[in-house]
Amino acid sequence: MNGIVDFSRNHNIKAYSIGAKDIIVEERVYLKCAYGCKDFGKRLNCPPNCISIDKFKKILSEYDKALILLQEYKVSSKENMADIWEDARREVFRKMMEIEQFAFNSGYTFAHLLRPGSCNECLKCEEKCSKPNLRRFSPEAVGINLDKTLKNVNIIIDYSDYSVINLIGILLVE
Repeated sequence: MNGIVDFSRNHNIKAYSIGAKDIIVEERVYLKCAYGCKDFGKRLNCPPNCISIDKFKKILSEYDKALILLQEYKVSSKENMADIWEDARREVFRKMMEIEQFAFNSGYTFAHLLRPGSCNECLKCEEKCSKPNLRRFSPEAVGINLDKTLKNVNIIIDYSDYSVINLIGILLVE
C-alpha cells in the first residue's frame, strides 16, 4: 500500500491508511444528502439513485483497509470558494481515479473510489449514465460520516475556514 501512498503524494494528494472497520457509516448522514444537497435525486451517483446504506455496509464489511485521500485547495474568500468548487472537484476526482487505477494495476483488484462530492462530469444526468466508467458515489451518499471517520486518522476539518477547500475521497482497497 506504500506504493499507492507515494503515487498519491506525487499527485499532490495526501493519503492516510485506515481500517475499513474505522470507516463510520450512519443512517443520519442521508439527511445531509436529502435535505442539504442540490444534487439529491438529480445525479445518478446520488441517493436515491445509488446503492443503499445497508448494501454499502455489507460491501464495506468485505474490505479490511482503505485510504483517505485529501487534497486541499487554498482560496481567498468564501465567495471565491463557490467559484472554484466545481472545477476543483472535477480535477481532483480525475487524479483520484488515476490513484484507483494505479491501485488496481498494483494488484488491488477490488480497489474502488468514493469520490469527493456528487458527480459533475456532465451538466445534467440523462436517464442512463453517459460515462459509466467514471460513475462513483461520494462517501456521504452511502452514509459515511466523514467527521468521525477522519477523526479516526487524526484529521480535523475546520468548516469555518473559508481559505481552504478540502476535497476528500476514500479508496477502498483489497
